Amino acid sequence: MKRFTVSWLCSLVIGLLLFGGFLKSVEARGVDSDKSDSVFISGGGGIFYPFAGKSGFNAVVQAAGKISPQERLGVELEYRKYETELFNAKNIDTKSYIVRGIGQYYFRPHGISPYVGLGINFAINTFDEDEIEKKRSSVNVKRGWGFGYGIMGLLGVELPLGQFAFFAEGRVSGDFQFTQYEKRSGKKKFSIQSLSGFTGMGGIRMRF
Repeated sequence: MKRFTVSWLCSLVIGLLLFGGFLKSVEARGVDSDKSDSVFISGGGGIFYPFAGKSGFNAVVQAAGKISPQERLGVELEYRKYETELFNAKNIDTKSYIVRGIGQYYFRPHGISPYVGLGINFAINTFDEDEIEKKRSSVNVKRGWGFGYGIMGLLGVELPLGQFAFFAEGRVSGDFQFTQYEKRSGKKKFSIQSLSGFTGMGGIRMRF
């Protein structure tokens, strides 16, 4: 668990450093002279539906910078809690801690606007290894966490109200986890598990 905590903190620091460097780049380029509308901080949540498993919830915090009137680029942190299928064992309690680089394109520069987005992420996933071994006695999972990588696409709409905006999004993600385990024979194997799914969420966004 200590190793997991250190890894997650390192991921958080890397994400914040990347975003800080991006903001300096935006300011240096001067692509948006209206600084009060150049940075966006978002918070929201909703329901995550894994392709294999039972739905849970998610929460997202995002920081993005405007690189053109219709384009934004940023970093977000996402948390998911749900049940999924791992090692052919169903309904395993799983939590995902995700750091994601994300770009968004807005079809209208002002007012109510639909938008699309694309993100690339890495994650640390934790799960109940004892529950897996109870359901699959032939599998010995060495640790209750694994590294993951993925890609995410979204379709959303934003409703601005002064310095605030409300948003709603539908997301689809392809997420994969890399985990080592051991067969009853003692042979070690490497497994790629899918944690993909749909997300429906909404939240509030602030402009600075």
